[in-house]
Amino acid sequence: MDKDTSEIIDTLNVILAKMASKDDIAELRAEMATKRELTELREEMRAGFLELRSELKDIRQRLDELDASVGNISGFAKEIDHLIERVSAIETHLGIERKIAA
Repeated sequence: MDKDTSEIIDTLNVILAKMASKDDIAELRAEMATKRELTELREEMRAGFLELRSELKDIRQRLDELDASVGNISGFAKEIDHLIERVSAIETHLGIERKIAA
């Protein structure tokens, strides 16, 4: 054999070694997910996402309600502080000593 023929045969042997056999392809097909399995997975994920969205919506609503409640409470705190300042001013004006129990 001449050099060129030898190189061609070596190249073909490399190609043949890298090619997949029928058994390799059958094994790959057995491991691959079918369209039905993918469809079922999508449906399961969709249902899960709907559940998550519903739960997140509920959490968001509860947080908004808490935010509104806390907002109202902070308004009362400001009113109480204002009233304490007015009472202190009245006490000072009347000369009443405040005794704070520790």
